[in-house]
Amino acid sequence: MRSYDEEQWKRVREAGKNAFMLKQGFFGRGLPMGLLTALVVEAARGGDLPDALFTGRFLGLLVLTVSVFTLSGSLAARANWAIHERRHGGSHSSGSG
Repeated sequence: MRSYDEEQWKRVREAGKNAFMLKQGFFGRGLPMGLLTALVVEAARGGDLPDALFTGRFLGLLVLTVSVFTLSGSLAARANWAIHERRHGGSHSSGSG
């Protein structure tokens, strides 16, 4: 979980909570970890890489892994947001959600 000083947090907060959640939850964890996990699982299954990457089986696995890691990343990002709001005395919420 990344820690922000007061000035950094001010800039992050100005961008809004939705942008923070997207950046941290999806782009920071969901997409990279989901893709990596799907590739490792496919390789472990003995998939014929790179041809296996274009099969329905791999795409289904990719959707599942990206979804799971996006959910966990979003929960972590939400907790990180709340921690920094308390730490830096944020009294109003930027963005929605």
